[in-house]
Amino acid sequence: MDMRQNFGTLLNQVAIKDEEIVIERAGKPLARLVSMNSATSGKLDFRDIGKLPNDIWNEL
Repeated sequence: MDMRQNFGTLLNQVAIKDEEIVIERAGKPLARLVSMNSATSGKLDFRDIGKLPNDIWNEL
């Protein structure tokens, strides 16, 4: 709920201040919101389902 209500502010934190936001549900991390300029490793291209690890669906 906090994410929905404060999305604009959080987006500014990421884009302008180059911060990283971890999105959680029920205390469990689900995703990261990072700047496009951020150097992150292990990027996946979700446009091509063939690039996803086979065990990703077991973690959901």
